[in-house]
Amino acid sequence: MTSSTFTTETGSRKVDEIAHRHPSLVTLCRLGWVAKGVVYLVVGVLAVPIAIDGLRGDSTQSSSGEASQTGAVAKIAETSFGTVTLWVIAIGLALYVLWRLISIVLPAENTAKVWLTRLGYLVSALTYSALAWTAVQFAQLKRAAAGAESEDAKVERYTRELMEKTGGRWLVGAIGVVLIGVGLYFLVKGLRATFRDELEPGDVGPFSHETIVLLGRVGWAGRGVIMSLIGWFLLDAAIKVRPDEAKGFDGALRNTTSSTLGAILVGFAAVALVVYGLFCAVSAPRQRLTGAD
Repeated sequence: MTSSTFTTETGSRKVDEIAHRHPSLVTLCRLGWVAKGVVYLVVGVLAVPIAIDGLRGDSTQSSSGEASQTGAVAKIAETSFGTVTLWVIAIGLALYVLWRLISIVLPAENTAKVWLTRLGYLVSALTYSALAWTAVQFAQLKRAAAGAESEDAKVERYTRELMEKTGGRWLVGAIGVVLIGVGLYFLVKGLRATFRDELEPGDVGPFSHETIVLLGRVGWAGRGVIMSLIGWFLLDAAIKVRPDEAKGFDGALRNTTSSTLGAILVGFAAVALVVYGLFCAVSAPRQRLTGAD
């Protein structure tokens, strides 16, 4: 056994001991996975009409809402119990953020891979913190989706502001390349099902362990496709020096449907996001507290 393997196994044992000593905290944080699942499920549902419009040859037709995480929150706000649901989701997402923050500080090796993983956890924590805050804003102000700046508008504005600075164009391009890389990582994670290590063995209700893994495979692959598309449009914006080419979730999907093949790809991604939402919710009781190893 190498020293690296020994260190990893020692770190894993420490993490398991921490989870064993604080079962209530682990159970509470698992609720965050359910909230995350609800958001992705709604995003997927909102994305399906975009793919259908694309197949019909109309990629600009307005669908039932903005297919993004913010759009999902806005859609939930429009429902009969929207305010209550948003507060529940906000609390749930806060718990998911707590899960990620705990993962950052858990014992692990002092390697580049570990620190890169920790950085990914930090980005995830910041992203869902912002989404939780968005849910709180919608719940408190009861503002309509039409009154809020769309994700695409924000991405274009930030891209434009960044490109106006020295070296900003190169930074935008670099961010695009990183997002493409993250998307490919998600795609490989889904295809190889490396997330198995993050799950405790066992069934959840009518869902067998292998069924849960299958949901994860499809879901992670769908996330990979969308992340890669967003990265590509950012890179394209940098190459052409056109900030309006930068897109968020919704814009990336709509622009991709300009071709039949693109519409099919978006259709897969939309369904895959629904599947990922189900995976998060169903797998919540089996999610293991893991460090950055």
